[in-house]
Amino acid sequence: MVLMVEKAQEADIERLLDIMYAAFRDPWDCIMYPKIPAPEARGASIERWRDEISEDPTMRFMKAVDTDVGEIIALARWNVYEVERPESEWKSTGARKWDVGTNFEAANEFYNAVCEKRKRIMGGNPHCRLNMLVCDPQHQRRGAGRLLLHWGLKLADGLGLDAYLEASSKGYHLYQSAGFEDVETLDIDMSKYGGHGIHQHFVMTRSAQQNHSVENASRSIP
Repeated sequence: MVLMVEKAQEADIERLLDIMYAAFRDPWDCIMYPKIPAPEARGASIERWRDEISEDPTMRFMKAVDTDVGEIIALARWNVYEVERPESEWKSTGARKWDVGTNFEAANEFYNAVCEKRKRIMGGNPHCRLNMLVCDPQHQRRGAGRLLLHWGLKLADGLGLDAYLEASSKGYHLYQSAGFEDVETLDIDMSKYGGHGIHQHFVMTRSAQQNHSVENASRSIP
């Protein structure tokens, strides 16, 4: 099989959302999204992703495609900030709309915590930020996530930019193996929402590297 990294298109959004919701099923995800929204209930995400793809000049919305069958199996959303941004662009956190069926209180707590970390750690400094990297659970361990990650890191290194992300425990070792280092954690008490324990994300950064060897934007897998 051959996996290819390509730019996502508006026509891909429904499939991309299918992948996202299928992948988001750890205990905290299930608190934020008790049920996977039906296609007709995804208006907020469709609108937001459509705007990212068509109107946001910093967004690199990428997909990994299994070219043997023509199927999208993973996605990555990178923001590329090549120059320093004024405070008016990054310091305030705007309200976010959520799909029908979302636990708005839980989702807003997590979203606001993520935004505060980004503002405090990176601010308006130039960098590449990985907002999301998810793979269809039926196609995991085929290298699609690593391919999308290395696509973004090759871009960051070529521009001389540091990279930033918040990692789940599931993706932590992948990012660590690519040179990301821990900065701090983002902890959410799940008991407030009927869950158990602390949900933890790892805030990680990676310095730009010279002569960094990354995979090509396609891979043939025997």
